[in-house]
Amino acid sequence: MNDTAAAAQARNTELNEREFRERKLVLESTPQRVFMQLNAPCNADCVFCSKGTDYPAFSLDEHLQGWGGRLEPAISRARELILSGSGEFLALPDAERILEHFNERFPHVDKYVATNLTHDRPRIWELIAASRSRYTLQVSLHAATPQTHRLMTRTKLHPKVLSNLRYLIEQKRKTGNPRLVLMFIMTTLNVEELPDFVRLGAELGADRVTAGYFYVYEAGQKYLSLYYRPELANRVIDEARRVAVELKMEVQLPPKFGEPVPAGSAPDCCPEPWSQIMVNPDGRILPCDVYGDFSESLARRSFAEIWNGAAYQEARRALSAGGGCLKTCPRQNPS
Repeated sequence: MNDTAAAAQARNTELNEREFRERKLVLESTPQRVFMQLNAPCNADCVFCSKGTDYPAFSLDEHLQGWGGRLEPAISRARELILSGSGEFLALPDAERILEHFNERFPHVDKYVATNLTHDRPRIWELIAASRSRYTLQVSLHAATPQTHRLMTRTKLHPKVLSNLRYLIEQKRKTGNPRLVLMFIMTTLNVEELPDFVRLGAELGADRVTAGYFYVYEAGQKYLSLYYRPELANRVIDEARRVAVELKMEVQLPPKFGEPVPAGSAPDCCPEPWSQIMVNPDGRILPCDVYGDFSESLARRSFAEIWNGAAYQEARRALSAGGGCLKTCPRQNPS
């Protein structure tokens, strides 16, 4: 690891956290988390997906020849680089080159990749397991059985997913990489498997199981929402919590329907316009994935002009006053 880069990263993290506590509008620090939307085609057809296909796929060559250099100083000082997006990034023909590029340029920055883990490309798993970077893989699994996995993803790839999981867990025992988080989107079709999904995570040796409620993207998906089955959701969450305690499995589960919000737990501000930046393949910027319209782009302006520009300052100002997107954000207001 480059000690100079790691030291600059640590200083930036400390400064960024202090500037958030002080609710600074203009920052000397750069974001702790850079989220690069590496959009790609997908080899699954998940029932809960937004199913958008009109997004541009990520091209490493276009990135390097275009606005990519404008983002590199911020990536170098970040704690975490998220490589994800619509579709399945690791299915891109250039996936190996992309991983090699970011591993080589930013070995001191933790990497976070979302994947359905269906690929038969050993070189990808080698690049992750043997990297000098610390990797976390969020595995889109959503089922404890092959039958439900097929129902949820409309694929027959469950055996390949488990094979890749077992390989990566074995590599982790040798190298410490990667950290594995198993993802479970809760719908009416699969929710009763959540306790068994926690058991599966413990059996495999995953680091964490994360579950979350399904978002309805189109009218035809309403039948999947547990909003209409709150008693079922609450019963399953209680059982999953019990299993997690019994097996000492780390879990991140959503609140139950009607569950009181603990006093003092409601956020008074969201840190993301201070600590994170999201970048689409064409250079468009968002403070977070649920922010809404934000007309900034690295294709037109420098990183510094955007990060401390009028739009970011206004987002920080509104949140500091207890307003802005905080009141309607589904993550900050899960109940």
